[in-house]
Amino acid sequence: MNALLGAGRANLLNVDFFEGIARVRDASVDLVIADPPYGLGKDYGNDSDRLNGAAYLEFSRRWIDAIVPKLKATGSLYVFLTWQHSPEVFSYLKTRLIMLNEIIWDRKVPSMGGSTRKFSSVHDTIGFFAKSRDYYFDVDSVRIPYDAETKKARTRSIFVGKKWLEVGYNPKDLWSVTRLHRQDPERADHPTQKPLEIIERMVLASAPPEGRVIDPFMGSGTTAVAALKHGRRFTGFEINPEYFATAKQRVRTLDEEPVRAGGGRKLAMAR
Repeated sequence: MNALLGAGRANLLNVDFFEGIARVRDASVDLVIADPPYGLGKDYGNDSDRLNGAAYLEFSRRWIDAIVPKLKATGSLYVFLTWQHSPEVFSYLKTRLIMLNEIIWDRKVPSMGGSTRKFSSVHDTIGFFAKSRDYYFDVDSVRIPYDAETKKARTRSIFVGKKWLEVGYNPKDLWSVTRLHRQDPERADHPTQKPLEIIERMVLASAPPEGRVIDPFMGSGTTAVAALKHGRRFTGFEINPEYFATAKQRVRTLDEEPVRAGGGRKLAMAR
């Protein structure tokens, strides 16, 4: 088995999730960020995205059943899906966890092109779930600053000194973040790579400093980068050796940088 076993902070495994998750202790994970195959037939170097219908739902139930016991009582889970399967997958997740939000990721797709037989799909659906009502959530870490014009409009005495005006507002459940185009400097060689901005918001809000984040379908390693960059520990599984190599390289570029929280320690990875 090819694996990169990190010394404490980063643990990247080039194995199938269903094999690797057995190594994770129950009730040891603060946050799961899952971006499973969507069942749309994309080429990930294997047939993982060719499931549809009942087979896709069975696959979804299987990975959910495997990972839910790993969450702490204060833990939470985000899952990326499309409209094709989100109703059924969310319904099943609600039998295991508490649903907190359905988040719409507006990919800010240009208006040109698209279907002529239905409305063009320009969003992904993200489900946000918690293990219990005592889940961790730090809204202050992800507040969005008010612009100067808004602040100027709130100069009346009743607004002076208001904390919310200074610290910004709570992100809503519509996230407008441009998808990664081929020429984007952040882009790695992966067909469905998610923007770091989105994953960072999840990590900062839902994993405490030094908390443990797991990505069951690691892909190019964006969740690893977000977690390690912000002082969280990370475990990820990726079955495709090329994507695994990409994720490993992205993490290695962080290896000598100080983390942003949790004591300022540098990342340590086994070579």
